[in-house]
Amino acid sequence: MEIRQFMYFIAVAEELHFGKAAKKLGMTQPPLSQQIMNLEEALNVKLFHRTKRKVSLTEAGQYFYREVTKIQEKLNSVIQNAKLIDKGMLGMLKIGFGPDYGTLTKILKIYEQEYPNVQIQLEQMPTSEQLMALDKKEIQIGLLPGPIERKNIESRVVAEYPFKVVLPVDHPLAKEGGGIDLIDLKEENFIMTPREIGSAYYDSIINICNKAGFSPRIRKKTHELQTVIPLVSANMGVAILPEMLGYFKREEVVFLPINNCDVTLKNCIAWNKEARSPLIDLFLEIVEGI
Repeated sequence: MEIRQFMYFIAVAEELHFGKAAKKLGMTQPPLSQQIMNLEEALNVKLFHRTKRKVSLTEAGQYFYREVTKIQEKLNSVIQNAKLIDKGMLGMLKIGFGPDYGTLTKILKIYEQEYPNVQIQLEQMPTSEQLMALDKKEIQIGLLPGPIERKNIESRVVAEYPFKVVLPVDHPLAKEGGGIDLIDLKEENFIMTPREIGSAYYDSIINICNKAGFSPRIRKKTHELQTVIPLVSANMGVAILPEMLGYFKREEVVFLPINNCDVTLKNCIAWNKEARSPLIDLFLEIVEGI
């Protein structure tokens, strides 16, 4: 049996006339009649009653028609879905992300409007875990600080954030709305994430402080940037964070600009170039348009 024989059968069952069915299918009547006979022989079932004046379905033919039309609908759906998958418009897109909720939500809002049939699976993870997941092809997209220096990972900057000093609201310098000279914090305890979690952030902070004339005294480390803020609010130290973390701001802390500091945190979209796919290509098109 062949799929085309099912299509021939459906046409005859709906027209109940071999001549009309053949015209509908764009073929002549003799080969259509032969194909129906071949189908009946393969099934060892009589599907049609045939007389010189009339063609009608047998009881088995009526049942076969009902079920074959279901198969046809399913096949059409499968074909359509295969085309959508090939174009990157259907499937599952796994995205790893850090604390840059603003950029993530802006991209996803547009992406989900354009491609509603793509399921998004989000997983929050530190930079080091995102890079590992990209290497292993466990995620297709990462949203993480750059630059990213790996041969198999490509990236594109999607957002850039200035750094701010984060102080407890009752800190003596908390009222310095005009900006902070970092050298004034050289005796403070700093709260940071360790370098192995994300080198781009860690190296930026060390660089900023070194340019200001001191090395930060790191006394507390946490594995997620957003958890730095509650530690500052508990008076465990001060911090330097990218402005995007203002999303997690609370009343017990203040974010203040840093005087004479032009260093920024560059957040990137990253992907494994060995796993490039239509899904990733369409996602990158959305990112380019923002």
